Amino acid sequence: MSSAWHTVQAPWGKLGGGSVPHPLICHAVDTAAVAEQLVEVLLGPHCRNELERGFFALGEPQRWIAILCGLHDLGKYSPTFQAIREDIASDVLGPLATTDMRRLTRWRERGVRTDCHHGILTAVYLQQFLREWGATPASARSIAYALGGHHGVFPSVSSVQQARLAVGDRGGPRWEAGCRALVREAIRLWGLPGPDDLPWGEVRLSPEALVALSGLTTVSDWIASSRAEATYAGPDVDLDAYVAKARQDETRRVEQLAWKPWVPPQRTGFRALFPTESEPHPVQRAVERVVSQMDGPGIVVVSAPTGEGKTKAALQAAATMVQRFDLAGFYVAMPSRVTSNQAFDVADELLVRLEGSPRLRLLHSASADHLKPTNVNADGPADGDGQAQEWFSHKKGLLAPVGVGTVDQALMAALRTSHVFVRLTGLSNKVVVFDEVHGYDVHMSTLLDRLLWWLGKLHVPVVLLSATLPSHRQQALVDSWRTGALGRRPEPTTAPHIAADYPRVTWAEARDDRPREVVAAPSRLNRDRVIDLVRVKTDDHIAWALEQAEQERCVAVVHNVVRHAVSAYQDLEQRVAELPPQERPEIFLLHGRLAQAERARAEAKIRERFGRPDDSGADKRRPARAVVVGTQLLEQGLDADFDVMVSAMAPVDSLIQRMGRIQRHARGTDRPPRLLALTGVEEQRTKVTFLPYTVRVYAEAVLLRSWAVLRDRTQIRCPDEVQQLVDVVYGEPSAVTCPPGWQRKWARAEESMRRDIAHHEQGARAVRLPQPRGDLQLWELTTRATSARRTREQNHQRDDDRG
Repeated sequence: MSSAWHTVQAPWGKLGGGSVPHPLICHAVDTAAVAEQLVEVLLGPHCRNELERGFFALGEPQRWIAILCGLHDLGKYSPTFQAIREDIASDVLGPLATTDMRRLTRWRERGVRTDCHHGILTAVYLQQFLREWGATPASARSIAYALGGHHGVFPSVSSVQQARLAVGDRGGPRWEAGCRALVREAIRLWGLPGPDDLPWGEVRLSPEALVALSGLTTVSDWIASSRAEATYAGPDVDLDAYVAKARQDETRRVEQLAWKPWVPPQRTGFRALFPTESEPHPVQRAVERVVSQMDGPGIVVVSAPTGEGKTKAALQAAATMVQRFDLAGFYVAMPSRVTSNQAFDVADELLVRLEGSPRLRLLHSASADHLKPTNVNADGPADGDGQAQEWFSHKKGLLAPVGVGTVDQALMAALRTSHVFVRLTGLSNKVVVFDEVHGYDVHMSTLLDRLLWWLGKLHVPVVLLSATLPSHRQQALVDSWRTGALGRRPEPTTAPHIAADYPRVTWAEARDDRPREVVAAPSRLNRDRVIDLVRVKTDDHIAWALEQAEQERCVAVVHNVVRHAVSAYQDLEQRVAELPPQERPEIFLLHGRLAQAERARAEAKIRERFGRPDDSGADKRRPARAVVVGTQLLEQGLDADFDVMVSAMAPVDSLIQRMGRIQRHARGTDRPPRLLALTGVEEQRTKVTFLPYTVRVYAEAVLLRSWAVLRDRTQIRCPDEVQQLVDVVYGEPSAVTCPPGWQRKWARAEESMRRDIAHHEQGARAVRLPQPRGDLQLWELTTRATSARRTREQNHQRDDDRG
């Protein structure tokens, strides 16, 4: 069977547990057929245009892109790889190949593979062939590395050089000649001319094009690899007939993924999308005006109090931008699983109402989309496809056109991790919405800056939502997106003036001289909200809450640390048990360390008892008196409405967020004055202390600044004073006057915060994606790949709710 050496369908590409192989060239055709389908579905307009422009000189650029994706496994045409199933390969490749395989696979005796990975061999072969066809060294290297990195990590220059010298692993001239013949046959089967006489020297790929090519190749390979073993073609396949069949089969396979782009209705105004809303809030109308006049993708920042309908405003903006900029859908990134579930309900209600919308995916670690595997077929650990298919099983939701999930799923696209280019590709065809951006820690904020830079580079529209975003931070976020779109590096942000207008909508497109701003009036519910402030000693705060409940009020008790919340709840239980049955309030506990099922029940009960009332403002399920004890989950998680609140001292922006849960909804009944009792801070002469462990949750300097600003206040006027308070506390240290006697503690806290910020920024910078130069070195995106879960600072005291 030595003549079989020259048969291009002889090398196997896929093998299950049986004896029928799927030829490597058939897998190349399968993958090209998938890529042909996905170019319009997976890639955003800018990435698609950049990729097609890169290959435009060859003619029929989409077809060349597809067949190059198909050649990603070229390195499998090697004796070391074929020998993984020597029993099959020997029959079809013949005795000469068998001799090579046995001589070059002695590693099997030790049980540990030491040969070159087939992805690196792909890079070796393709770089050589592209250079022979006339491609420039830079283009040949970039294309070859993009295809060779389809298992998640791009080859480095040194690894490719080592593989080039490892002639034994590649098999020598006979194997190289067979590989070259397979490439030419694949190109012929795809209906393209021979590559030798084409102007490959004019092929130039931008960083965006290379990310798109890498992501398209990998996802196409995953889908093509899901072929059932019973459909493997075998070595005697008629290749010309197989091409037509593969196109039909892979088209059907892509359709089964339900990745059809979302097509919003012709009218995407707020009233058209949300007809059950009585009247859009001013902020929602402002967002609608802004996105309707944008000339191209840009960044929109909505700064407004809780209760202004920011999530629905963002969905309306997303629908308009999807329609106007030819995008596939949106991804809404929320700070926690609780908020993700809540936003999912809002988005799902919208899409269900719009006939023909694709299925909305919920993406976080506890969602069914994350936990449910797909039906895939893999060759097992020897080939490495098993790990890739597992990644696809769990993460393909991010590739679907519409999704809601935790911000971690998006921030992973800013980390040097395996398959990071797939995440970027998945976001490239969407509007990306980030909610509660004021709540990100230093590590997350550093990653967000870099992600926004890359989203700008890919011309991905972004909507940021926040109730308490400092002005200088807003400016930095907008600058990150704009400089990415312009291909520049962000410059240090100079702090703007304090007390910017609020609520407001700020937006910028790539080539704007500066961001533009529209001031929006608050809704009637948030207009002239006066929150009275009182102080309650730590030992007395549960007694205070019960006194409020005795007056037929629903009270929230918010702590910063789980153990404090649990201790407070235990105290509450004992006190309630001593009351006459008819005077006992209903009591609830919610924190992030409850067992998943218990927490879900607690969330459901709180939503049911304290959520939005019906249209008349009445709610029969709301208890006459109640006390809810919780952590930060009550701050930015559930849509819950309380009459009054007692809160442990926290940074001013967190307190403002918590105030938004005081009389959040109109209920058509007389309600007491809005009241926030501050506890957990004690001041004796010149000594100020916070509850134990609080400074492990929040920077002591921010707590001191916040208390210095609030300690003499009896009221906060919302929204009039919100931006000013946030900018003072988070601005220059000199903006807050240090009270007498605090100087030493104040100075130590400020220095500690500076060190901590520098430390966490350094940690995030060490793992985040680089900003590419004009000639992108692909290996830099995945070099020293880190854990995909390194999106947040690790703080065991804080009630982190990562997803």
